[in-house]
Amino acid sequence: MLGSRTGLASTTFLVAALALPAVAQEPRPMSAEPAPRVVDPASAPDAPALFVADAELERLAEHDINAGRPVLRRAARSAPATATRVLALGLLSAHDASSATARICARSLRIDPEVLVRRAAAECLGRLGSDIGGTQTPALVAALGDRSLDVTTMVGWALANVGNSSAVSDVAARMKHDDPRVARLFIGYAERMAARLGLHEEVQVPEAPRDAEGRRLVPGGAALAAQAHGLDMAASTAWLGMFGGMTGWYHGAFLLSAHGGVQGANAAALGGLGGAALGFAAGGTYAFTRADTVPLAHTVVQLGTFGTLAGFGAGALSGVPPSSGVTAANLSAVGTIAGTALGVALVESAPPRLGALGAGLVTGLASATASATLAASYGLRFDQSAGAGLLCGGLAGTAATLALRDVDVGLFPLVGAAVGSLAGGGAGGALGALADGDGQRGGTGWSTLAGTAAGGALGAVVGMALPRASDPFVTGELTLAPPVVSLLPTPEGGAAPGLLLAGAF
Repeated sequence: MLGSRTGLASTTFLVAALALPAVAQEPRPMSAEPAPRVVDPASAPDAPALFVADAELERLAEHDINAGRPVLRRAARSAPATATRVLALGLLSAHDASSATARICARSLRIDPEVLVRRAAAECLGRLGSDIGGTQTPALVAALGDRSLDVTTMVGWALANVGNSSAVSDVAARMKHDDPRVARLFIGYAERMAARLGLHEEVQVPEAPRDAEGRRLVPGGAALAAQAHGLDMAASTAWLGMFGGMTGWYHGAFLLSAHGGVQGANAAALGGLGGAALGFAAGGTYAFTRADTVPLAHTVVQLGTFGTLAGFGAGALSGVPPSSGVTAANLSAVGTIAGTALGVALVESAPPRLGALGAGLVTGLASATASATLAASYGLRFDQSAGAGLLCGGLAGTAATLALRDVDVGLFPLVGAAVGSLAGGGAGGALGALADGDGQRGGTGWSTLAGTAAGGALGAVVGMALPRASDPFVTGELTLAPPVVSLLPTPEGGAAPGLLLAGAF
């Protein structure tokens, strides 16, 4: 019996020992990243649901992101429906800006088979901010070679928003794309990216030619002058400085004349000169340091001018000269201060778009013309009619600029509205004059006002019907490069200094 037990034990031990290598030699799972696993509910009808409805995803993201985060991430990676994966990526970028979201977006951008999902992934990265989305710059650069132009252009937009300096050359390389529309987009992306990163192109100064004895024939560009300031900054400084100088001269002379009596009238010229100097210095300094582009500088100029005109118009309507002149001097100064302060506030917080500034100008001019005509048709004096036009134009222009500051108003609707309001106002005035008969009465003014409004609206609608892809205000294609002093070849084979200006439309 003892021998049997021993033999049995030995047999059992050997069987266990022989089984061990088989367990040890099982292949270990690979760590490579798998493709998105799309679960087909029809193949496993009794299995529990792994994905929730799109409406539930939105509810979780908005009301309980902590609980919904795992569900959103799973849906973004492997939801069966393309629209669900797109929705999940968008919700993650809006409600869960984190490095994990950036990795999920980069993964979808890299391996998802659907164009819409890859495009949404690029947009997701572009909305995460440079500190989070910028960590996935290599994934974005790799996606510039995507076979879909929709994905490529969205990747360029994302790099312009969050990409780091290592991607500048890759974005700039697409400025020579075969499709001119794509090339124009990437020109804008490259400029925005360089501006965000504070990059400036390094310009190599060419070596000046020398004669046989080694003497310099023409001084190098750097020896003549340093590289000029950006044209945009120079123009904005000059524009806002000129506005400050003109308003300083106007108020300095006008206020002294209105309140200083004979001595003030005699010193008006000197007061205007001092006001002009102070205004030019203040306006130019602010433009150079803060409002360093033409649209920003013009925001202050436009709103300040509207305030000045509205104040002067209100003063002209207040009575009869000379008391109305004193009131106009006071109210125009108040209007200038209020309008300029409003412009500065917009520059510092929410600058209006270029189209909004144009819409304010068109609205102000049309309103001023129609209002002055209406006032004159009721027999008001010339100064009062002009005052009514200035007051209404200034207020309407300011209101339009503020109301449309975030709207992409194109150049075509602005031109259409301007031409239509002029044509409509003229036609309405002519019809009203014919109806009134022997003189200009109230009917002429109202018909002019109605024609101006109808013509402006019709012209704007016609302009909006034109293709927005060709509108330079919408596409942002009105750009100018800074001027550069350099050497240019001459017909005789030498070189001469020249100023290089470049731009794009």
